[in-house]
Amino acid sequence: MAKYTTEQEDDIIFEILHSFEKYNLRDIKEINSKKQELEFTIAVFILCSCFIDQLSGFRYATDRVKYRFIKFVREYLPQYDAEELNNDLRNKLVHNYSLGRYYALTKHKPQGDFKLSSYKILNLEDFITDLENCLNRYKGELNIDHQIRKNALEWYEKHNIIKLAF
Repeated sequence: MAKYTTEQEDDIIFEILHSFEKYNLRDIKEINSKKQELEFTIAVFILCSCFIDQLSGFRYATDRVKYRFIKFVREYLPQYDAEELNNDLRNKLVHNYSLGRYYALTKHKPQGDFKLSSYKILNLEDFITDLENCLNRYKGELNIDHQIRKNALEWYEKHNIIKLAF
């Protein structure tokens, strides 16, 4: 890993968080806010899964994708079953455009509003709120935990971050 001055590290951390907030999470929220009832629901769930994948990379700095995805969900989203989210959202939805056997996806239906006999209901608005809470927690940890900051900088060296030029 390249050695940075504290000021350079701060600039990189700012860049990482800017990308998370102003591109990734903002795109998720913006696409979800479209007036069409369910038109982009699947796409937004895919982006949510990708966001978890990305956050987990910066958080743990390991190429062991399943390990870091599950570890992230267990630590930051304990209200969900990490193995089930990994299977249904990351593996099935993102990579196969299908769903596994654990979740049914919905929008505008708070958790607990209805039941399907063999599925857990994953409501998009609740999930986005949970992801925003994860990001806020991660932001705070970046400022106080040396190892988390080191992991973010290491991952940045390997994978960089989205930058848009206008």
